[in-house]
Amino acid sequence: MTAISKTSFQKQIKAVTEPLPGSIAYPTTYKLSVKKKFEGFNIIDFFLTIVPRSNKEIWHTKIKNQSLLINGKPANFLSTLKGGDITQHNSEPRKEPWINDDIKLLYDDEEIMIINKPAPLPMHPSGRFNKNSLTKILTLAFPEEDFKIVHRLDANTTGVVVLAKNKEIAESIASQFKNKSTQKTYLAKIEGIPSEDYFSTNTKIGLEKTAGGGRESDCNGIEAFTEFKVLERNVKENNTLLEVKPHTGRTNQIRLHLANLNLPIIGDHGYKDRDYFKNNPLTYNDDCLCLHAWKLNFYYKGEHLTIEAPIPKKFS
Repeated sequence: MTAISKTSFQKQIKAVTEPLPGSIAYPTTYKLSVKKKFEGFNIIDFFLTIVPRSNKEIWHTKIKNQSLLINGKPANFLSTLKGGDITQHNSEPRKEPWINDDIKLLYDDEEIMIINKPAPLPMHPSGRFNKNSLTKILTLAFPEEDFKIVHRLDANTTGVVVLAKNKEIAESIASQFKNKSTQKTYLAKIEGIPSEDYFSTNTKIGLEKTAGGGRESDCNGIEAFTEFKVLERNVKENNTLLEVKPHTGRTNQIRLHLANLNLPIIGDHGYKDRDYFKNNPLTYNDDCLCLHAWKLNFYYKGEHLTIEAPIPKKFS
């Protein structure tokens, strides 16, 4: 595919998102491989653990209907699991949650496409989202392409996303993220007024997911380092605009680090109130999170390429 103009890009996105592809109710099939740590679990206890917002009645009904499978065979109430088992079940027909389809093209050539991702919009199918995800929409709009994700943003984070069009360039750019040679700059609007103009944190982050799918700080977790620079203090409104540079790429790193500093990102309900995720999913239903992947610099075609995504109006 040759480079596409921004106008043509918008037309092709619009053609597959009006209506949104997940706006028609349909059943979803969920397949899950059982990790070794769940070996010996009863099938119902397993699902109550990994889907904490569910209840026994849901799984009882699926077993009675023979729609809860283990390795392709119907489970029963006494079924126990082994590491490597494949569980499968279907949801009732339902529409997917609304997503923001205002995807903008920032750069395109024969090897990569760079877009400005809106929010909420998950990067790829997961949980409640399947058809209403960035990769699915791009596949519908550009069926001749085979986009490769080389890095990720949270569903509620806006900004620069790079997609590769072949395996070789995907591996090249992904390796730069892995070895920390890319330069990532975010904007975050936070609650509170930091006393220092420059500050940082290296609080470690746990690998285990929370009930909603987020993360928690953990002294035995993985290394994470983030630097912050104050751009503007709004004392009257008790908020601050920060330039943020994450030097590692952990899940929810910026959000968790700021919440741990008692400076939660505006709109980040779950990291401000940890009880929120007990009854709500990680992806918020609207564009409320003031976190934006503003600039990205990486090595491409023999030189450093810097891409900048326009600052959303919610930061005004």
